[in-house]
Amino acid sequence: ACMMGRGALIKPWLFTEIKEQRYWDIRSSERLKLMRDYVGYGLDHWGSDTEGVEKTRSFLLEWQAWLCRYVPVGVMEVLPP
Repeated sequence: ACMMGRGALIKPWLFTEIKEQRYWDIRSSERLKLMRDYVGYGLDHWGSDTEGVEKTRSFLLEWQAWLCRYVPVGVMEVLPP
């Protein structure tokens, strides 16, 4: 369960891939929409004042540290099992 959670930080659509039993090569525009939604949720939760923006930014940067590890399926030479 822990490793799936770490995988979901890198690929938030991991559970959709598991459910549909296929690889989902998400486009960059879809990844950008995920980030916009994430920021929107953070601002809704913590507010759009200085403290809320700083907290949202902090969590966004932490998530991006995981998200940058994503390798698109189209550039892989061998697909994972």
